[in-house]
Amino acid sequence: MTDEQNAISVVTEFLRDNTNRILLLRGYDDDAKLKVSLSCLNKEYNKGIIRTSSMRDIAFQIYRAFNKRLLPDALKSTTNYKLGKMTVNINSYATHTANNPRGNENTFTLFHPVQLVLDDSKRYADFLSDLKKCKSHKIILITTNEWSIKNWDIENYVDKVFFYSVENDNPEIMTNLKNNGAI
Repeated sequence: MTDEQNAISVVTEFLRDNTNRILLLRGYDDDAKLKVSLSCLNKEYNKGIIRTSSMRDIAFQIYRAFNKRLLPDALKSTTNYKLGKMTVNINSYATHTANNPRGNENTFTLFHPVQLVLDDSKRYADFLSDLKKCKSHKIILITTNEWSIKNWDIENYVDKVFFYSVENDNPEIMTNLKNNGAI
């Protein structure tokens, strides 16, 4: 089984498990984590919310993950977008936006990326408050820049943590991180 197949299996199992609601998806390949998450969500949901720290960057991050332009470059928090078979609302959790939907039993919420708030106590407290107010059926938190995160307290607020290993699928990332002293 490849690393990607294993990640798909874990994320799909999480989405179908009614006992776990919040998944923290860790790992070193940011594109792979985003691609697997969105691909699995696309199979299970028709509607969802993507909460991001940067409205300006999320369309490019999704493009980079899929190597395909799936969203317009300029996004508005008041507009819904088609992403695969899903209709998604994209808004910022880091800044005040005109529209901050909370979700419901038929939606997911994907927070990507979350590292911006993990080492900032004020932002972290606000983030935990937003997380508590979220009404979506499933919530996925995706880290980026994994090697730079010092505070892992967030693990106390999730039901499941999965580290998406890419040692077999993308050994170059591991080699680069080791050579640069990041891990």
